[in-house]
Amino acid sequence: MIRVEDMALTYSGNWTHVSTANGSMESRHDSDGTPESNASAHWYGWCTGFKLYGTKADFGIADIYVDGSLHGRADYYSPQAVHGALVYTAAGLARGFHSIEIRKSGTKNPASAGAHITIDYLKVEVAKPEPLPYKQIVCIGDSITFGANVAQRPQQLYGRMLQHMLYVPVSIHGLSGASIGIITNVLESVVAPRNPDLVLWLAGMNNANPLAELEQGLDKLQVCVPDADLIVATIPYNTYYTEQQNRIKVHEVKQACANKGIPCVDMYAPTRGNTYINKPEGTVHPNEEGHGVIASLFYRELMKRYAD
Repeated sequence: MIRVEDMALTYSGNWTHVSTANGSMESRHDSDGTPESNASAHWYGWCTGFKLYGTKADFGIADIYVDGSLHGRADYYSPQAVHGALVYTAAGLARGFHSIEIRKSGTKNPASAGAHITIDYLKVEVAKPEPLPYKQIVCIGDSITFGANVAQRPQQLYGRMLQHMLYVPVSIHGLSGASIGIITNVLESVVAPRNPDLVLWLAGMNNANPLAELEQGLDKLQVCVPDADLIVATIPYNTYYTEQQNRIKVHEVKQACANKGIPCVDMYAPTRGNTYINKPEGTVHPNEEGHGVIASLFYRELMKRYAD
């Protein structure tokens, strides 16, 4: 089963993103405690089952929907707080594309004081997407893609995690310290020979203003592999650069993608403020769990074509 952290889900309604040592990766999403059905979280992808984990305490009940139909209810009540608790299991789903919704019901166990629900993470039994229009994927980028803070390379890199999630070979090419311009200069020798159907480019860490170089890089990439789909991602949260510097990097990567009509995955907003993601290094590079978040966010973007 693959682990999908709370940061990689899609939320609507009244949620608070909580930084807490009691959450997986020191992160958790909590609803309010009002008696209203005013919060929901979503995940979609190819799977045969999933498990939901959260904090159980003096809390409420969630309705769990699969493909728009009520699958069951998750009772978050416990007389004592239990963190990282298994609150719901869905097994034996037909292999295929499924949408999962965790919806606050606004109701509660009679012994409970409030209708809160919480989300820590999911564990998902992923299945091979069919049809998947990709036979070869290439990940390019800098030292984040390389995995400078990852204990076991390449097994714990986001590219390798995507390989397990998509059942497609993934070639990983991270150039430590490289600017977008340097990466652009090796596209012909590194990316083109692999004839990928899809290129994933995590960009912007080593450029103060990545807009112009990324536009040039995207132009060259489309010449090198004209038939490949392209998806770009912003940098995740880091403490090496200031908030203002990071915002500029993220904004300009998004702008370059918008100018060129390329999908862009925002890795920064879901991870913003999370310092656990860069432990033990503590500055720039995501650890293996951070790579899991990156993989999940790329996966979410790829699954949009099935959701649509």
